[in-house]
Amino acid sequence: MPTIVWGAAKDPKHDQAVKAKIYTFLGKLSDDDTVPGLHIEPMQKPRDARARTGRVDIHWRAVLFKLEPAGDEPVYVYAGTWHHDEAIKRARTTTLSMNPVNGLAVLRQELDAVDETETQVPAAAMPVAEESPAQTTALLAGLGFFVTDLTDEFGFDQETAEAAFRITDDDALLDFASDLDTAWQADVLVAMGAGTALHLIKEELKLDQPVVIDPSADDDTKLVEALRHPAARMQFTFIDDTEELRRVIEGGDFGAWRVFLHPEQREYAERPRNGSFRLTGGAGTGKTVVLLHRARHLARKNPHARIVLTTFTRALAESLRRDLERLDPDLPFAAKLGEPGILVRGVDQIASDVRTVAGGAAFGDASLTVIGSTRDSMASTAEIDWKSAIHEAGSELPIALRSEAFLDGEYSQVVLPHRIHELDDYLLVRRPGRGVALDRGRRAAVWTVIEQARKNHRIAGALSFAEVAAVSAAWLQSSEQTLADHVLIDEAQDLVPSKWQLLRALVAEGPDDLFIADDTHQRIYGQPTVLKRYGIAVQGRSRRLTLNYRTTLENLRYAMEILSGVAYSDAEAEDVTTAGYRSSRSGPAPATRPSKSDAAQFDAIADDVKRWIAEGVKPETIAILSASNTSSKKVQHGLGQRDVPVALLNSPRIAGGQPVALTMHNAKGMEFSRVVLFDVSDGSFPPPMAYKGVPDEEKPDLDKRFRSLLYVAASRARDELVVTWKGSPSGLLLGE
Repeated sequence: MPTIVWGAAKDPKHDQAVKAKIYTFLGKLSDDDTVPGLHIEPMQKPRDARARTGRVDIHWRAVLFKLEPAGDEPVYVYAGTWHHDEAIKRARTTTLSMNPVNGLAVLRQELDAVDETETQVPAAAMPVAEESPAQTTALLAGLGFFVTDLTDEFGFDQETAEAAFRITDDDALLDFASDLDTAWQADVLVAMGAGTALHLIKEELKLDQPVVIDPSADDDTKLVEALRHPAARMQFTFIDDTEELRRVIEGGDFGAWRVFLHPEQREYAERPRNGSFRLTGGAGTGKTVVLLHRARHLARKNPHARIVLTTFTRALAESLRRDLERLDPDLPFAAKLGEPGILVRGVDQIASDVRTVAGGAAFGDASLTVIGSTRDSMASTAEIDWKSAIHEAGSELPIALRSEAFLDGEYSQVVLPHRIHELDDYLLVRRPGRGVALDRGRRAAVWTVIEQARKNHRIAGALSFAEVAAVSAAWLQSSEQTLADHVLIDEAQDLVPSKWQLLRALVAEGPDDLFIADDTHQRIYGQPTVLKRYGIAVQGRSRRLTLNYRTTLENLRYAMEILSGVAYSDAEAEDVTTAGYRSSRSGPAPATRPSKSDAAQFDAIADDVKRWIAEGVKPETIAILSASNTSSKKVQHGLGQRDVPVALLNSPRIAGGQPVALTMHNAKGMEFSRVVLFDVSDGSFPPPMAYKGVPDEEKPDLDKRFRSLLYVAASRARDELVVTWKGSPSGLLLGE
């Protein structure tokens, strides 16, 4: 039976009817390529003798390359489907060959003078780069690169290399790269445009790992091996079965992550680790994709492994579960914690699961150790009522410290992780990173309120979510049990210390124990946490993704500008930067819609949404993000009055058929084609009420979290971003 290799082609967008016919055609081809009805035909005077076309239907033909490795079944490389005449031209003029420098597979359309009169010349073959009067220096040359870097280091043909060096701006370079037929070559140009050193580009693409081929092998065998190189697999994938073929065909742009991985992503998804590992990167760089593929890789490697994939909330966990099922419906999922298979849960659900496993008496003993009083495993879960505790026991507390946010932070960052339940211990404990200095008198006053809050909680028979995690961690440590073999953590930047203690206790230290994905710039809850304080050693075992797959270069720049001028530190207490982040896509610049009133904002948004839908954008891929649920309801009402029905969204499950309105917080972990940021106005964002009662020492960190929230919101957009405000824009948009 022939093998099918799917190539990510730049063919036309196909409707479902044509996709179904492509699936049927390739399915039959993989069964028997000699069936007459397939009409697999060689080309007359082709550039590549391997080129073929096959009959999808009376109008459409598939472009193929037939490889015949010695002693093996034929391999068909699928290179797209076009209308009959165009498919013939493409098959006749396209080559599949090995790069002369690194041996990778390269697709290239080669046109001569006759072809150019018959066929529209793609930008990859004959680019048009308009020079701006203000900037005539070639972009790549200005960054210190030479044409020979492309030809001698990466094996570009001379024509393409020289064309790339005629380009004078970022957008034109991205357009040029996107038109190249070979994906890894496009990535080389994008990286060079961002100023990345040549040796780093080679490392990222694994081009420093040449294709290893038996020199005595025939040419087709060599080419098959060239298709297996990590960089080639950005574009080519070997199809194992018909169900995988269906998923590839139906996936489209939003589903490409399921099939094609950047070599750097593939390494992180599949390489064994000696211990805990941390993967960082900005929004849209593919951290979650790596986690999903790594979960699948671990499950395939050992079907009996207990794999936990967890994240900040239940809603995000549900989204991860759906994406895993889309990635591979045959994956083994676990029903309960501790069972073989992949268990996908929010971290609070994991804590609750551990509580259930521990049982009443044992959990009660652990709670005595952590909070100084007993709760059984059936205790209710409720957040601590700091307002009541301040009212009842806060008379000695300085007014500046009568803040629910401050007390909750002190409790979750200091008291719980150190398992303090006596004043003497609290007076001695170190409080790194807390911002507000406390002398003995202030500590005593704070402790009085904490004791009152705990007393109220004890009377109610309740535990907070952070307390459940802390007690569950203590039980795991005392029982010396581990309930997982591998733990993978997404959106890790927002976890509090007790949840880190839980995840550390869930799995024994060892190979592939903890795999952590985070982005410090997306921390929108709580204070930063340094992992080594909780037994998680990742120093020297952290890497950063820098290539953005979601957001256009224009939107990425806009989002990163929001972060500029502010210092951030990560889970290793190291400074972090946005330097080196780049996008492989270009698009329109973000649009701003200044208005004088809410009504004018709604008018502008309604016009944009109607225009997008008229252009063919799916309504459910349009999102209007705002700072609060109240604002989202205003958006729904205001747009409804303008004949734009909008669905309120409270979780990552998108309802089809309508644009959605949701909060910026709820948009975390999601992406949309078009995004509107509503009412980013001075006096509205950040919301003034969020600062009420917050100590002056903690306000800079709160500012930082709102800056991060705006960054998260802006980076949800794949294609177009619109920002509205009334009066004056928020200072965060002005770099204040």
